[in-house]
Amino acid sequence: MRPLPNDIDLQAIQTNFHQVILGRVADLIQKHQVDLPTLSFPLNSKNEKLWFPIPGMYGGFSYWFEQEDKVIKLICESWSRVVGGSGQRHEITEDNFQLVDERFV
Repeated sequence: MRPLPNDIDLQAIQTNFHQVILGRVADLIQKHQVDLPTLSFPLNSKNEKLWFPIPGMYGGFSYWFEQEDKVIKLICESWSRVVGGSGQRHEITEDNFQLVDERFV
């Protein structure tokens, strides 16, 4: 992917990403005193997924950026390998986040 356009608020995307993580595993983040990931550029693509493991979850969060036209989204998939149907996929922008798929793992 190319460099971040000047009009994209990376901090806002990161804030929404953190809300997704905390919405799923706030108790484990607090219990294990885990620092949430920091987003940076250059952008990684679907072929270069990053992994954020969560102690006690037996899984974690895989994330990457995708671009459609001029819209940049952070795609996040999370699951626990010991809980069937736990998979969730979120699309995260600087404005919001939304659950777009679930129960895939």
